[in-house]
Amino acid sequence: MDVIANIISMHTIRALISMIQIAVYGKGGIGKSTVSANISYALADMGKKVMQIGCDPKHDSTRALLNGREQTTVLSYIRDTPPFNRRLEDVVLNGLKDIKCVEAGGPEPGIGCAGRGILSTFDTLKRLGVDDMDIDVKVYDVLGDVVCGGFAVPLRNEYADGVYLVTSGEFMSLYAANNILKGIRNFDKGIPRVAGIILNSRGMENEHSAVKRFAEAVCLPIVAVIPRSKLFAQAEKERVPLLHLFPDSDEAAELRKIAENAVSILNDKSKLLESRPLNDEQMGRIAAGESVLPNSEGTVFDGPVCRSCVRKRGSEKKREKLVASCAAAGAVYGCSTVTDSVTIIHGPRSCAHIMSSSRNLSEIRKGRKRRFMDDPQFMRIESTDMDDTVSVFGGAGLLEQKIRDLILEGCTRFFIVTTCVSGIIGDNVIDVVTALSNQHPDLYFRVVEADGNILGDWDDGYIEAADAVADMIDKNVLPAGKRVNLIAERYFFRINEDKDDDAVSLLKQFGLEANCRFMYETDMDSITNFKRGTLNFIVNDDAMSRGVAKVLEKKIGIKVEEDLLPCGMYELKRFAERVGKEFGIEKEAAEVVRKEETYYLEAISELRKRMEGKRVFIESSYTHSIDWLIELIKDLGMEIVFIGFAPEREWKAERRARSRFEGEFEITRDYWPDDIIADADRIKPDIIIGDSGRSGVTDLHYMSFVRAGVGVKCVIRFARELADVMAAPPVEGWRLTGKGEMMGDERNGRY
Repeated sequence: MDVIANIISMHTIRALISMIQIAVYGKGGIGKSTVSANISYALADMGKKVMQIGCDPKHDSTRALLNGREQTTVLSYIRDTPPFNRRLEDVVLNGLKDIKCVEAGGPEPGIGCAGRGILSTFDTLKRLGVDDMDIDVKVYDVLGDVVCGGFAVPLRNEYADGVYLVTSGEFMSLYAANNILKGIRNFDKGIPRVAGIILNSRGMENEHSAVKRFAEAVCLPIVAVIPRSKLFAQAEKERVPLLHLFPDSDEAAELRKIAENAVSILNDKSKLLESRPLNDEQMGRIAAGESVLPNSEGTVFDGPVCRSCVRKRGSEKKREKLVASCAAAGAVYGCSTVTDSVTIIHGPRSCAHIMSSSRNLSEIRKGRKRRFMDDPQFMRIESTDMDDTVSVFGGAGLLEQKIRDLILEGCTRFFIVTTCVSGIIGDNVIDVVTALSNQHPDLYFRVVEADGNILGDWDDGYIEAADAVADMIDKNVLPAGKRVNLIAERYFFRINEDKDDDAVSLLKQFGLEANCRFMYETDMDSITNFKRGTLNFIVNDDAMSRGVAKVLEKKIGIKVEEDLLPCGMYELKRFAERVGKEFGIEKEAAEVVRKEETYYLEAISELRKRMEGKRVFIESSYTHSIDWLIELIKDLGMEIVFIGFAPEREWKAERRARSRFEGEFEITRDYWPDDIIADADRIKPDIIIGDSGRSGVTDLHYMSFVRAGVGVKCVIRFARELADVMAAPPVEGWRLTGKGEMMGDERNGRY
């Protein structure tokens, strides 16, 4: 079997070596299909075995070769035929002179992605064995829009040995030809692959001289000059190539020049030339009728540059926003916090799996295991399960059917989040939802067009979800009772099941009620009555939370408190003053502070015995305010030997990390976490406390941190965890030290 496989493989390799693939490109409507069909006919007339593949959604490339017969397109075939029933002969028809004819096809106008269809077509043909066919020349007739990666596929080495550019003397036609040269330049990696220019005349004045100026500027030959002729219209009417109907015409002679050129390339590929596109200024001179001197080394054209290649390593400290996860994921997380709604991910099943898994993991980490198992529908996420076929032909119908199915199940509130696939192919989700909303006016629909990461990253998607959820708020509701709104609570990294209840417990201590926990396990009624809350506090001092606060302030006209929900004694006292004054409960608030301070001081006094005098190195990359941490370390009697805030990201620029301890401790700004190892070796702290997770110091204690939570008890919990870390050895006995040496127990043979 291995021998047979090797023989088959070698046969395929020999076939590919003796075959040439040419791609015919040009502006739409320039006559590529007519030229391609005649090239194929001429090559077949010369005894070559030819296959022509039409790569235009209108699938009319091979019509003349098939005498007008209908051709089953590859894309319609894969849409209607299961994979196990597909055969190559179903999509390959024999035309005139036994030319093998294939049409890629495409979606209906205005939906789906035709470029993605080209990718699917080529992949299907390969799977069905097209490379094993006995072919001398493959001719690709391609739509001229190489801006799209799908239509640029035939430019790649794998498919096109030589590329012909069909153009007229019109500037836009030449402009398209130059763009195609740019596309070739992106793919060729220095391999010459341009065969030449084909002038398909429009009958313009001085047309030949205009094309000649362009050809000389890009160092390409004009392979053929096809005159404007009524013979082409007559041949098209007869549904045959011009060469078949008028073989002795001057037009036929020019078309044969192209075939002869292709054969010469088949015998000697050194005749292919490099792509040397012009820049915009040079193209402007061509349009003005001026000559442009050729550049033997190739012209550098304007375009995006790889930032990692030009960046001076180690010199640029200001970090840009990183797209750690897409906007669709952030939007799904935010929308799914509305517990009596359904969030539909309009995208592939794989995306839905990743997004829903992260949401579920967050709930499990918060100790919601029991509730999650008892009530699996408390957080509903659905997916339209878009596959490759849908990405080509559009998924609007799939989305409509998914919503209708969920309506039948009794769902009444829907958030629809778009992913990369639906965004790229241009699914008109708004129209689908609008039509369904008109049919079901009693149901709630809201679309979040995240389009994967087109909107931005996770943060941007989460804020966009906040905007969508805020649409539910009734602006006419008035404040009532001692109610407080909590905004943008998130507890990704806290595993203790009680921590996320600290906020509610704190409010109860002051006799207050949590009115709406906006974007945190909130039902529709609570969101609708958001404005019953008198005060509005965010829980975390980060870009997302502040972004959500801005959405609410702008959309419904509320004021969000500048201070956060308190963390630590200092912030608790400020909070007590604020709510005491607002709700007329100054005495009650003062009593709460007294009790909490007594508890805090007793706990700190006990822990201080274990921690006093220890040297602390603090590194903060993501947390805006760490005053609660500095306050705690001071109260524990520990010595702060270094505080470093990482370089400001773009999204942190509006809210620079700040501290009320600015004058008491030296704070290093624009601190790079990569410097921790060297600085720790120099400063020699007892422990590093950081939020980047990048210490790399294996012989020191390290503890990661996020904002401890809400109130005072959370700070004491953190202090106890810190004490436990300090009490343990910095490195387990079986591990190696940072210098690669074994620990003492290992050297002594004890494990």
